[in-house]
Amino acid sequence: MRIVGAGTLDSLVPELSASAASSDAAMFWGGWFFLVNDKGRLVPDLATEIPTTTNGGISADGRTITYHLRKGVLWHDGVPFTADDAIFTWHAIMNPANNVVSRTGWDQIESMSAPDDHTLVVVLKRPYAPAIATFFAPSLAAMPVLPEHLLKDLPDINHAAYNNKPVGTGPFMVASYQPQIGITLVANPHYWRGPPKLKEIDYLIIPDSNTRTIMMRTGEADVYSDAQVNQLPELAAIPRATLHRTPFNEFYYLTFNTTHPPLDDVRVRRALAMAIDKQYIIRNVMHSAADPAVGDQPSYLYTYDPHVPAPVYDPKGAAALFDAAGWTLGADGVRTKNGKPLELVYVFDREANDGERLGAILQQQLRAAGVDLSVKGIAHSIYYADKNAGGILSQGKFDIAYEGWIGGVDPDDIALWACDQRGGFNHSFICDPRIDAAERDALTHYDTATRKAAYQRIQDLLATDMPVDFLWWTRRNDAVAKSVHGYEPAPAVTTFWNSWEWTN
Repeated sequence: MRIVGAGTLDSLVPELSASAASSDAAMFWGGWFFLVNDKGRLVPDLATEIPTTTNGGISADGRTITYHLRKGVLWHDGVPFTADDAIFTWHAIMNPANNVVSRTGWDQIESMSAPDDHTLVVVLKRPYAPAIATFFAPSLAAMPVLPEHLLKDLPDINHAAYNNKPVGTGPFMVASYQPQIGITLVANPHYWRGPPKLKEIDYLIIPDSNTRTIMMRTGEADVYSDAQVNQLPELAAIPRATLHRTPFNEFYYLTFNTTHPPLDDVRVRRALAMAIDKQYIIRNVMHSAADPAVGDQPSYLYTYDPHVPAPVYDPKGAAALFDAAGWTLGADGVRTKNGKPLELVYVFDREANDGERLGAILQQQLRAAGVDLSVKGIAHSIYYADKNAGGILSQGKFDIAYEGWIGGVDPDDIALWACDQRGGFNHSFICDPRIDAAERDALTHYDTATRKAAYQRIQDLLATDMPVDFLWWTRRNDAVAKSVHGYEPAPAVTTFWNSWEWTN
């Protein structure tokens, strides 16, 4: 099977990546305690059952989690998988020498121990509600188990040879990786579920979306994963393919760098949001294949608040706010304050075609409001890179940035908004003690009532602080050849959860 959709990969190892494409690729080779199935539910993988308070997997005080791990699982090189590999991976994630983008959740672990090779005991510093969906599971920042025997002697894993040919426990093994071409994955004959039905998967790196569509039409590709919305009419007309439109926990937004004047003034941030016509953007950028977003909680989760006081398109209200903040309209149509024009830089990932189209519309709409917006496309590998690697987002080298976020099966969103996540995934650099307090409530309680109240509080505070302007919720659009069977896309994190069942 030949898959297109990924433009570039910053790393094959999700621990060292900020790109969803890395998690997608790792679903083939990586080792995970749990997967997210096509119903959006966690299902056991390397763990034999999901720990709960009912089955004794979670202690009464919520601080101890016991995992029972599957016996007879081998790493791709034939070495047995054990609980020690999980312990090693936790230490690697927490090692400050490793360029890990976010340690959210992992930093709540007090200790890990292995009473035997197939039992893992995790002791938390305090109750942590998203623990099961976070540790070695497809979550906010999905991270698979790494092999201790191959990496234990390295001071860090940033430049390990392993990163170009990772060894996992998954249904496919990495045969080769060429950064400008893609990954060749071959069937793992010793996979614990039995050999996968496909002999090979070619995960091809094709930056241009038009080329991907042509490859689907000519039969050079079998799956176009997460297709660009502007390609959908053409993809739908390909006789050999079927379009899967999966409701997905993925939203897009504009990030305001709150450390850059004048964006450190909430009145300016709110005025910018009110000057943007989202409905027009959804029609013209997303071809109406998206729903307006008012917050970061999807409508199907119990944490969703339909009454969030999000800003609406209101040019007159925006003008009044700009005036109140001291930015007055000049004769040339550009607002100024103390002789300085209101000039901002919008950045986007060059591989996201909708980012460029969005930029052109924003430029026009904000110019009507008196804002001079310049548009700058950035290479994917630099845009999302870790701050130590010169990342544009993580280092805050922008005024307004176009971003997307793929949520997990838990409503946890601390990585985006907490003070201690600045420089990680908190690219707005907002720091609101009230948000931090609500995040703590949500993460330290397992009952849904407390968590719902906390997340609805966060949604209200985000609408007040305006660190970002939420744009839309999208669907995951995959074009799949009619010869492909068993492809059952999941609605969260990654669609590639059951590749051992695929046929072509």
